[in-house]
Amino acid sequence: RKQVEEKSQALEISLPQDLPPLWADRVRLTQVLVNLVSNANKYTDKSGEILLSAERCANQWDKQGAAEVVHIWVRDNGIGISEEDQKKIFQKFFRSEDPKTREAPGTGLGLNITRSLVEMQGGRIWFESEYRVGTTFHITVPVAEG
Repeated sequence: RKQVEEKSQALEISLPQDLPPLWADRVRLTQVLVNLVSNANKYTDKSGEILLSAERCANQWDKQGAAEVVHIWVRDNGIGISEEDQKKIFQKFFRSEDPKTREAPGTGLGLNITRSLVEMQGGRIWFESEYRVGTTFHITVPVAEG
């Protein structure tokens, strides 16, 4: 929250009250969410907007995965990811050559680690991005059965 406040950004957290228990490591899931919100903050200008939201739904993204998942997404209206960079975004140590992106500090490990943590817990991660318009990262987390 501190970084969001420093940039006068709006952070909206919209979570339904009836989200089910998840089949996930709470510490690792927190790490994933903190990283995604932190990236949204880093690559969104002052007074930008960040949304963290979730929904319970049938797993339409992974036919071999859990039948039900919680779909979580982090959306921003930041600088977006170029088409060229989209192909490499999850690679270890990847840093964009884009000057606007280079303004933000980073090691190029965050999204690589985030993907590993999501997949280790039986989930998926993907994103949609429009260059200079914004990005939405999505993850799924299996619902705990029974």
